[in-house]
Amino acid sequence: MATEVAVFTRKGVERIIRFGFEQARARRGHLTSVTKSNAQKYSMVFWDEVTREVAADYPDVTVSHMHIDAMAAKMVMAPESLDVIVASNLFGDILTDLGAAIQGGLGFAASANICPDRSAPSMFEPVHGSAPDIAGRNIANPIAAIWSGAMMLEHLGEGVAAAAILAAIETATEQGVGIRPGSHTTDDITAAITSALEV
Repeated sequence: MATEVAVFTRKGVERIIRFGFEQARARRGHLTSVTKSNAQKYSMVFWDEVTREVAADYPDVTVSHMHIDAMAAKMVMAPESLDVIVASNLFGDILTDLGAAIQGGLGFAASANICPDRSAPSMFEPVHGSAPDIAGRNIANPIAAIWSGAMMLEHLGEGVAAAAILAAIETATEQGVGIRPGSHTTDDITAAITSALEV
């Protein structure tokens, strides 16, 4: 027999949900909260309750509630209908890998662990981590790592530099560089992005 205990504090849940609402307000005004409250009747019901309470402070944001299994299907069938998604760490990990696969692979998925009040440093990294199994083979797609750097620059207030990096990534991928696994080396993709950045 084995048990697993998850601890959700009101302060912690409200903090991440409020951050999600702020992101939604700055984007398309839509937030989707992902839980599994039909099966996890304490932690996830609590999460839903806090989401509804916080939503009262954001009348300009449309809120949807979805279970993790339904959200996984929606991400595959209608990803364009989604904008800001807020979820627990476990469900967020599942959805970010799924989102990366929809884009073409883990090599495209940048991520950030943000401290909203900036009382501690934030961390920016590719979703795939360091990929030690392919280290030194010149086959890793560096787009996620470069994109994570752009996210860091934006967080630090360097919006112009962040936008320039994103534009360079777009230029390279529009030319077909790095969009299919194994089609280009790490060096090739990096060179294409660097070249576009210098233009």
